[in-house]
Amino acid sequence: HGPAIERELAGRGRRALEELRGHQRALRRIPTVSLRAPTLVLVGAPNVGKSTLVRALSTGEPEVGNYAFTTRGVSLGHVYDGGALAGQVMDTPGLLDRDAAARNAMEDLTMATMDHLPSAVVFVCDLSGHAGERTSSPDAQLAVRDALRARFPRRPWIDVVSKADLYDAADAPPPPPDGALLVSVRQGRGLPELRAAVLDALAVVRR
Repeated sequence: HGPAIERELAGRGRRALEELRGHQRALRRIPTVSLRAPTLVLVGAPNVGKSTLVRALSTGEPEVGNYAFTTRGVSLGHVYDGGALAGQVMDTPGLLDRDAAARNAMEDLTMATMDHLPSAVVFVCDLSGHAGERTSSPDAQLAVRDALRARFPRRPWIDVVSKADLYDAADAPPPPPDGALLVSVRQGRGLPELRAAVLDALAVVRR
């Protein structure tokens, strides 16, 4: 069994090396990031409202559209507290519920930001059933959320249910994660609470 075990270990090593190289290539595509400013990374499936939240919370102006994978790279904005810079906000491409080997370059970019940057996380989910993709169903989004939370257990973390107006009108939507903030940018609902939570999370990263 010795040669077989050696081949298996060599294969695992090659896969790990290729994943690392993919993350390095992804990081090279990120806009210039200040290493001194705490970073808030918005993560979630495609078309759940991450870009809309970045525009509502920060100076960032990411492209916003009602179709999957609108965010084709990383966009940066900045959050201010009383005129002072509190941190930078990063809008990332959507993550689907699938194995790492099946992810595309945009998803690798999102994972690279979480793997290699000191940050807090805002996980954004649309549980209304309007995210569009089968792989972005409410159950799939919650599976991605749970996997990422397990992978990054010590990161400051904020759960957000976006499009809360659609969530309220949905037929038997799944319950949100414990402590999640329900936010509707259209209605202005939940934005003050989210902004306060963001400033608190950035302060934790700053320490």
